[in-house]
Amino acid sequence: MNATTTASQAPGLLDKVRVIDLTSVVFGPYATQILADYGADVIKVEVPDGDIMRYAGHATQRGMGPVFLNLNRGKRSIVIDIRRAEGRRTLEALVAGADIFVHNVRREPIARLGFSAADVARINPRALYCAATGFGPSHPLAEAPAIDDVIQCAVGLAQSNGDADGTPRLVPSLIADKVAGLALACAMLCALVRQRATGQGGVVDVPMYETLASFCLVEHLQGETFAPATGPVGYTRVTRDGRRIYRARDGYVSMTPYSNEQWARFFCAVGLPDMQHDPRVTDPAVRGNRFHELYDIVESVAHTRTVTEWIALARELSMPAMPVIDLAEVAIDPALAAGGTIEARAFDGLGTVRHLASPGFFDGQPARHPRNAPWLGEHTRDILREIGLDDAAIDALLRCGAAHAGSSRAPSADPMNPRGRTQ
Repeated sequence: MNATTTASQAPGLLDKVRVIDLTSVVFGPYATQILADYGADVIKVEVPDGDIMRYAGHATQRGMGPVFLNLNRGKRSIVIDIRRAEGRRTLEALVAGADIFVHNVRREPIARLGFSAADVARINPRALYCAATGFGPSHPLAEAPAIDDVIQCAVGLAQSNGDADGTPRLVPSLIADKVAGLALACAMLCALVRQRATGQGGVVDVPMYETLASFCLVEHLQGETFAPATGPVGYTRVTRDGRRIYRARDGYVSMTPYSNEQWARFFCAVGLPDMQHDPRVTDPAVRGNRFHELYDIVESVAHTRTVTEWIALARELSMPAMPVIDLAEVAIDPALAAGGTIEARAFDGLGTVRHLASPGFFDGQPARHPRNAPWLGEHTRDILREIGLDDAAIDALLRCGAAHAGSSRAPSADPMNPRGRTQ
């Protein structure tokens, strides 16, 4: 791609990498957003009604919802109806020139449409075939649908996050979608390195269930790490009765001495110097099994200082600590703006839009694509020209409904054309 890089934009780490992206909602688009922010040319292939995430949340213009804007910044949108033969042939032409083909369609339906791994390999042997799936190919539920909610329940997150009475609760974040998206981005980048070195394609399948199960069990496998098992599953320090948020004199604070030295200095600072010689402080193995006793002592003194005073002490002791912050405060944190994680940008038709950044700073710069998210079908004509179609052929595709073209500006308010789509 030829996007210009500025001080607030990502370097073109993935210049000349073309991604054909059939994913929608969050899991897949989060992964391809990272590639776009790193400089790849991501062509977002949408159904005629568009990615459903276009319509999630409060939007000032229909089809340009807030989640969509940050999951799809810098991508180009083409609308193709691959249920039609002409649409399938168009997608095949796009795949022929791609480095990566990625989708989140279940395995059987994508095969019926003619875009299985074997089909794509015949079209372009060099392409990486990447699938964002619910369950692994050998899992009994390999063809079952999956969303964030059910995966949180399936991997134990909802149960371990339950109320005191045992009622399970979902984590209030699309954590399964986003963790799996990060894993998919990582896998695609790894496969891309091999492709660049060997010229070979390959298949990357990142299922949500297996990815999140592994993610959750890193600390919780515990006794089941060994065969035969030596104890129960669950890392008690991070379960509901493990970690603490402490009530200070005027609010809540999270603070956790971690090393032997931090624990010793903390207890001296709060007037309990004898604790610095306690085996729970001097021996991390003892502390690992009796941490809750130390947390009880911290809780017993937490009310004696304000949140500000505890934070000041923590900084003095080089100890991790933060006040409990509301999401609304995080959204306007000036440090995030100053560091480049959030950037305000003009968006034609929407006014000012605040853009996030993908993981990592490269040469000191945040990873963020220089372009805004696309209107539905905004780049259809341009992309079709890139695969060799002339205006007559493009018009024929539009007339038969195999493709749709949109606008680069805010859609019309015409009630007969609520999505602002033109043909």
